[in-house]
Amino acid sequence: KLKAGPRLAVDVETDSTDEVQTKLVGIAITPQAEIGYYIPVGHGSPAKAEPGQQATLFDLPEVSPTASSSAADAAPTQLALVTVQEALAPILADPAITKYMHNAKFDMTVLERHGMPLQPPIFDTMVASWLGNNAPGARHGLKDLVKETLNIQMTEIKELIGTGKSQITMDQVSIEQVTPYAAADVDMTLRLADQVEQPLHAHHDELWHIFQTLEMPLIYVLKDMELAGIRLDVPVLRQMSTEITGRLNELELNIYEVAGTEFNINSTQQLSDVLFGKMGLPTQGLKKTKSGHFSTAAGVLEQFQGQHEIIDLILEQRTLAKLKSTYIDALPTMVNPHTGRVHTNYNQIGVSTGRLSSSNPNLQNIPIRTEQGREIRRAFVAAPGCRLIAADYSQVELRILAHVAEDQGLLQAFANDEDIHTATAAAVLDIPQSEVDKYQRRIAKTVNFGLIYGQSAFGLAQGTGMSQADARQFIETYFSKYPGIKKYIDDTKKMATEQGYVATLLGRRRDFSNLAELTGPQRGAAEREAINMPIQGTAADIMKQAMIDLHRALAEGGFKSR
Repeated sequence: KLKAGPRLAVDVETDSTDEVQTKLVGIAITPQAEIGYYIPVGHGSPAKAEPGQQATLFDLPEVSPTASSSAADAAPTQLALVTVQEALAPILADPAITKYMHNAKFDMTVLERHGMPLQPPIFDTMVASWLGNNAPGARHGLKDLVKETLNIQMTEIKELIGTGKSQITMDQVSIEQVTPYAAADVDMTLRLADQVEQPLHAHHDELWHIFQTLEMPLIYVLKDMELAGIRLDVPVLRQMSTEITGRLNELELNIYEVAGTEFNINSTQQLSDVLFGKMGLPTQGLKKTKSGHFSTAAGVLEQFQGQHEIIDLILEQRTLAKLKSTYIDALPTMVNPHTGRVHTNYNQIGVSTGRLSSSNPNLQNIPIRTEQGREIRRAFVAAPGCRLIAADYSQVELRILAHVAEDQGLLQAFANDEDIHTATAAAVLDIPQSEVDKYQRRIAKTVNFGLIYGQSAFGLAQGTGMSQADARQFIETYFSKYPGIKKYIDDTKKMATEQGYVATLLGRRRDFSNLAELTGPQRGAAEREAINMPIQGTAADIMKQAMIDLHRALAEGGFKSR
């Protein structure tokens, strides 16, 4: 059955959720719905290979997903990993069989680490669900989807491994208990496949094309990126930690001296009492927190920057403390002891525009604007004999904006290979580009990027220090110089309201079916997201295609580069 059918659902059971380090406990597999097979390999002490044992792999009992533990008593004895590798690896590599998984990147990473790499074609029901339905509140977990679409309540993993201090790992659970649980996962994955595929075929198969040509090939790229990881120069970060600790101690003493008293700087209530009580900083227009104290949030304190010495000291202290705890001290603890490298997790379905996100650690958010932030980036290094190469698109989102808005002024500036922010400042201020200074260019840059995210005159004023009246005038003049952009913004708002969605150039959609019901700030926020979606989403599609092309070219060329 496994070898003959065109479809195969696969799922792994492991002892943790870290796919780069986790141990394989077992493999669930099925060629058709309503049955399931479980192959145990890592419960307790893995079984040793026995002569002729391979044959038992294809004599596993069929297990219904609703089977009781007593019905699973016929489960086989545990198999040696080498036995499973010899039998399953050719099947998982067969190009005539589509492999169905829910969160395929996890399963593929674990299986590859254990000698069973999966070859295309693959079908990830989680990614398909997200691509076809990204409405607010939509859930894409296997158990949530099964409950919602099939009205079946699956067993929660906590019923097997427990929670809190009494929680155990899957390898400590008996084979008899895991078998029906694992079998249900692959059974339900196949049952879901048609349900989540159907929406992808609407609208001339645009989403199906994205699914097949972008999202599925991208899984292989992300898997390899995660497995490769990146080398970290830990001594550099330890030296930074020592230096920043010294500076934080200095700042603490300086803050106490200026305040005239010692207090807990990290207590927002005590800080508020010192700043707005003891020191008498103005409170007009400031909001109070639930505790009745004036807010000391970063946005509030930044309004006083440069006006009082203690504010500058506190802002520096907060910046350094954040860098130290989030990056400098945390990153060395995330180095994999077996590889000596940091392995992040790339989330393919985390952002509704199609962009990727990164976690554990977040390598897409390493600071760059401060000197200390740049030092942290310098701790990421290449292996001996190798180099890191950085490459990026030039103003990709603004180029996409110029294209979709069909604005002749912006298109011409790009065609002439002009500095787009200098060109914008010159056009709005009606001066030659040679006369644009750094401040004027910075304002134009803020507007160029800000309008993609629906920035208001208030936001521009906050970001540049100009008055709201001047900011409003700048934006009005901007739209008069670039009328195509104003039309794009208005048309996109209308489309999102009337059609209930907006789309990228490739046809990736974002759901805004609830926009017409929203009012006030909620509607404004949703409209800004709608304006941004075709721009950011198209940029994400372009980047994903480039990642796939580069990954394929490096593999086909047999390069050492990754």
